[in-house]
Amino acid sequence: MAGRASAALRKVALEYPLTEEGVACEGTALEKRTVKVKGKAFLFLGPADAMLKLDRSRAEAKRLGLAVGSSGWVKAPFDAAPVDVLKRWVGESYGLMAPKKVAKKGR
Repeated sequence: MAGRASAALRKVALEYPLTEEGVACEGTALEKRTVKVKGKAFLFLGPADAMLKLDRSRAEAKRLGLAVGSSGWVKAPFDAAPVDVLKRWVGESYGLMAPKKVAKKGR
């Protein structure tokens, strides 16, 4: 399940304009695959979870029992939310991190 969820989120994220893939904290226990837009990460993928930035969906994340950081970053275990919700959140995170002109093209 986790592998399929991670692959699905990665695929969705890389379909947005000007995205690129990378690795954060390479070689450490914190290592995660990242997807960035114009150099700003909007998705971090670990083996069992995703981390993304939310605004309008913060309340939804809290209802699902997820902790929301003060700046809107949410760590979402793959078994805590349906994949379709996580995919929608990837789009929201992209929109928050992409330059306004680029984000409008991505919608």
